[in-house]
Amino acid sequence: MKIRHFLPALLIAAGLSFATAADDFSSYKTADEFWKHIEKLKEQPEAQPKSRDEALQMVTEWLGNQQKAAEAFAKAFPQDARRWQAELLALRARAQMRRFSPGAGVPEDDRKKIDEILNAADAPAAVKGEAAFMGAMLTTSGINAANPETFVPFYKAAADFLAKYPDHPLAKQMVQTELQVVEKDPTPEGEAVLKKLAGSPDPNVVAAANMVVEKRQKTVELKSKPVDIKFTATDGKEIDLAKLRGKVVLVDFWASWCGPCIGEMPNVVSTYKRLHEKGFEIVGISLDQDKGAMEAALKQHEMTWSQYFDGAGWDNKISKSYGINSIPTAWLIDKKGMLRETGLRGEALGAGVEKLLAE
Repeated sequence: MKIRHFLPALLIAAGLSFATAADDFSSYKTADEFWKHIEKLKEQPEAQPKSRDEALQMVTEWLGNQQKAAEAFAKAFPQDARRWQAELLALRARAQMRRFSPGAGVPEDDRKKIDEILNAADAPAAVKGEAAFMGAMLTTSGINAANPETFVPFYKAAADFLAKYPDHPLAKQMVQTELQVVEKDPTPEGEAVLKKLAGSPDPNVVAAANMVVEKRQKTVELKSKPVDIKFTATDGKEIDLAKLRGKVVLVDFWASWCGPCIGEMPNVVSTYKRLHEKGFEIVGISLDQDKGAMEAALKQHEMTWSQYFDGAGWDNKISKSYGINSIPTAWLIDKKGMLRETGLRGEALGAGVEKLLAE
């Protein structure tokens, strides 16, 4: 996924733990007064952050205050028609906070609240639709490329959402998420979803589905012969994968502005430190345009391996030659130079490396 927004990437890099700001809502005597306050809280801050700390504080207060006020409204006015919108706003704020805190699990209370909204007779259709969308998104947290069965709950939730709410404003986003998920899934279930998307009446969806098909074909071709990558790294070293035969190599396509890339980096670094002496190497392909930002990220996250950088961003010479259109993308290459895995993250990465080292 192409993550280019400044604040999310910054917050993920910081590993921020959120807290809501204190507020006294006793001055709002009527639901209308309270709701006007909530609408005001939803407005994005106009000030631009001047520093990392200021950005963290701004987003913390903005999302945290929305969550706290929405929860207080629902509790204070349980009979008001807007209470379901308030419940949804609180859910949305918490979901955004989890994006900024890698590894944070989904509270069971959130799942229960989504079910409560979906089963509420008086909840507006638009609110139910967004709740169903959020429920489907929650299933993506359990997806693991090493366990193909983990894709199925998302496909089912996505299909249910699109069947019930085909005209919902979030329907297009759901289809885009399907495309992103199916790209990582080579199972028969994934093939069926891809075939459905390729038959969409929307030409943009068809084009995107065809891109996934082409990317899969390229992956098959890549796995048919040793991967050939050569370059002069930013540290002056000459990198040639052919000379790394006998080692297990991770080719990591990333960027300092990519939130998920940075969120995964502690795991990549710890795997490198633990297994480097046993024959594990990493080669970085940075899609940064700002060399200073890349170097700052390398230092901050202790990424000591060699990097390719040409400043071209998405037109990076190496990534473009292999059709890389989303990051993070991680290729795990065995001792013979053959591409074996393309989507290992978390604990699955370490297990995958250890498996190839043992061969």
